[in-house]
Amino acid sequence: MSVEALLPAAFVELFRPHRYKVFYGGRGAAKSRSFARALLITGTQRCVRVLCAREIQLSIRDSVKRLLDDEIERLRLRDVYSSTDAEIRGVNGSLFIFSGLRSSPEKIKSYEALTHCWIEEAETVSERSLDMLVPTMRAPGSEIWMSFNPDRIHSPVWQRFVVREPPPDAFVRKVTWRDNPWFPEVLRQEMEHCREEEPDKYDHVWEGNPKLMAEGSYYGRLLQEADRDGRMGRVPVEPNLLVNTAWDLGMADSTAIWFFQHLPVGRFGEWRFIDYYEAGGEGLAHYAEVLAKKGYRYGRHIAPHDIVVRELGSGKSRIETARALGLNFTIAKNIPVMDGIEACRQVIRAAWFDKERCGHGLSCLWGYQREYDDAHACFKSLPLHDWTSHGADAFRYAAVGFVPEHETFAPLPARKKLRVC
Repeated sequence: MSVEALLPAAFVELFRPHRYKVFYGGRGAAKSRSFARALLITGTQRCVRVLCAREIQLSIRDSVKRLLDDEIERLRLRDVYSSTDAEIRGVNGSLFIFSGLRSSPEKIKSYEALTHCWIEEAETVSERSLDMLVPTMRAPGSEIWMSFNPDRIHSPVWQRFVVREPPPDAFVRKVTWRDNPWFPEVLRQEMEHCREEEPDKYDHVWEGNPKLMAEGSYYGRLLQEADRDGRMGRVPVEPNLLVNTAWDLGMADSTAIWFFQHLPVGRFGEWRFIDYYEAGGEGLAHYAEVLAKKGYRYGRHIAPHDIVVRELGSGKSRIETARALGLNFTIAKNIPVMDGIEACRQVIRAAWFDKERCGHGLSCLWGYQREYDDAHACFKSLPLHDWTSHGADAFRYAAVGFVPEHETFAPLPARKKLRVC
């Protein structure tokens, strides 16, 4: 049958085949309504079995069923769908069911021939629930749809689909109020007031960026300032400058590398972070190959002080192994962590970041924070060691290990201001 319905152009991929369809962003983007409309329309065109899920659903009132019922009315589909207290059925056999992932894992596993799963408020879904759900969706052509407003930078969905390389056949898109051509005036006034009075809240609620734990974040506000000042975007590689690297060398976990150039201008110089790389379970030979493939003209390679420690198996230190691979490391000063964090703050104030190539590294800096003491409801004095530590530590080694030839630089003659796009 033919159904007439308005849908923002940003959501057209909902009607194209993808294993994962992930839409995230701020308030007013019409995510939930667009998902509901697209699924209901799809259910009129062919028989679908849709699981509408949340992490926790204590009752049907916690589900998206009311939203689907409302859209059935708006789309004039009452002759196509019948709604009971617990499910929605179509005349062609289409079925919409509702369940919580955490509270009903065995029930979820028992569902057969599911064609779609829509996870609303996917921000709250746990890693365990995702690992349980994905193999359940095993029908040919089955799809997993996720809609959410980002909250925590540590959220499994945020990490799996936004920070890291998403799984195969995943369509991931950020949408905001700008993508909604029917954004209501009453919300626009609320949004403008929030932007003027509470810029941090505006960035989270309306722009759809993860919320920082302001008290515990080491670099969050400085990175926000850099973003607002236009120092995050596409940063070109200056051909007349060497590219330096700063490493956090992992033994049993990840190794992180920042690539940066330093321009001797002004009092502190200008830092340009042009690239970032991180991997786990690889030897130094792998990282030497990565550097060679990137094709930069290299200056200094900076490593932490423990690179000189000899490994029990080989009897060689990693600095000796690196030297044999053509990597001659400069060792960063072994100073207290908090002094290094303060050095990082000074660098960020004078830094430009390539937002695309340094994406994961920037996520590490955004999420790097003090450890929280649940028992005493306060932050501890030292950083939390988690996935953000590798990128943050490598950045710290850049800040304390790169020493320009002169402490103060004379201004360079007639030079165009760096712009990012």
